[in-house]
Amino acid sequence: MGDQAKASAGVKPYAESAKFRRLVSGHNAEGEAVFLEDQNCPNVFALADNPEFVVTELWRQVDSPNDITSPYEDTTAGGFNINPTRNGNVFRIIEFPPNSRLGVNPDGSAAEPMKHRTASIDYCYIVEGEVYAVLDEEERFMKKGDVLIQRGTIHSWSNRSDKPVIILFVLCGAEPTPGMDYK
Repeated sequence: MGDQAKASAGVKPYAESAKFRRLVSGHNAEGEAVFLEDQNCPNVFALADNPEFVVTELWRQVDSPNDITSPYEDTTAGGFNINPTRNGNVFRIIEFPPNSRLGVNPDGSAAEPMKHRTASIDYCYIVEGEVYAVLDEEERFMKKGDVLIQRGTIHSWSNRSDKPVIILFVLCGAEPTPGMDYK
């Protein structure tokens, strides 16, 4: 995925980008369930030097099983990394602008710069909008409510509409396939 795999230094997400409220629960000193956080998620980054290509990092678990007795720490405060750790997972939402505002032809014919592969099982849920899931030799149109289980395959997303698409992702670390290139 090249430069899209990194947050863009100095480029802020556009003001109208979607905001997501994040609530985190835990326990107080008496062992009672409490909310430790209730705010718009602060970990929002622009990708590919484009303020309309926005990722919100909601949560990152670096190991499994996770120690839920440890003190609360914002595991996504360190920045954006496309890959989960081998035994971890990542929960994020990405707002993809239309291809025309991402330097890709509207028909998706120049989607190659977006192609990438992660060593993960990805659960991808279309929250809003429409998009094409593009593989090596095939593509499928997806709309609000559709789900893709992406199993470590090379892929890209092509937004051929004139509106942003919002996709919720949960990436679960997996064993890399020998001989495959991961980005």
